[in-house]
Amino acid sequence: MKKKLTALLVLPAVLLISATAFGAGVRVARQAGNLQVNFMIDKAPAAGRNLARVQLTDNSGRAVTDALVRVYWMMPPMGSMARMEGYADAARSGNEYHAVMNLETAGTWHVMVKVKRAGRLLPPARFDINAR
Repeated sequence: MKKKLTALLVLPAVLLISATAFGAGVRVARQAGNLQVNFMIDKAPAAGRNLARVQLTDNSGRAVTDALVRVYWMMPPMGSMARMEGYADAARSGNEYHAVMNLETAGTWHVMVKVKRAGRLLPPARFDINAR
């Protein structure tokens, strides 16, 4: 019983480490009001230019293509390093929205995806990404 429990606890950590080590991209799903926000970066995030893709779906799973999407990123000050931040308005491309994130340095970045639809600003989707 203990071996099975240990295996169940260790396996997710090994998979996470493996994904990071081999340069897996980012895939995050969050709610923004009544919409599902799927945020993706295909390659492992790194300092510099990163192409972010955002897919929005409604409660029935249909793609939402009539919204305004803005991606914000921020790294808080650490030691003598000042706060760093930026944003990009995402351009619609088919059923997705694309934004270029210019991350100034490696490390953990706080990301917020803001969605405005029908003149209403929805609660933002928030999460962190790690850039190498």
